[in-house]
Amino acid sequence: MSQMTAPSRIPRTTGRRPAPAPGLRVVPGTRNRPGSGGAAFAVACIALLAAGLFSLLLINISMSRGSYALHDLQAASGELADTQDALTQQLSAQESPPHLARRAVEMGMVPAPSAAFLRLSDGKVVGVAKKATAGEGFTVVSQTQTPSGSGASAAGGTKAGGAAPSTTDQSGAVDSTTPATTR
Repeated sequence: MSQMTAPSRIPRTTGRRPAPAPGLRVVPGTRNRPGSGGAAFAVACIALLAAGLFSLLLINISMSRGSYALHDLQAASGELADTQDALTQQLSAQESPPHLARRAVEMGMVPAPSAAFLRLSDGKVVGVAKKATAGEGFTVVSQTQTPSGSGASAAGGTKAGGAAPSTTDQSGAVDSTTPATTR
């Protein structure tokens, strides 16, 4: 059945109100009372908000100090890395064969014409060592030739694609065309 055709029931009311439940009563509102706690609550909320903003400001300042310290440390780390690279390059230059040959000549060293080796497993000396004399020189090749290409170039006679070996003589001058002996 639809609602249009359904019979409606209207409850009958008498002129009386129902009696209130025992033990329940109406409490007067606190809004109309003078000196209520509304102002104290508002002051407490404002103080709490101010304390929160102040602590947020302190945290922000602390984090910005940490950020500046981190930036300074990263800059110092970069400078130290650059210094390490420069020192590594200096050490590589000091360890290079031409530099070592020059230093050996400055100290009065001469190359040995032959070498003898000591075999540690049985203590046997392999080879015959000869005494080095000051008249013999030595050659230091500081750049090796690459075996690529088979034709000789017009200038210098090096192979195509290869580099000419450079040598260092006693004075420290580098010659990149012919090997020189150091005395």
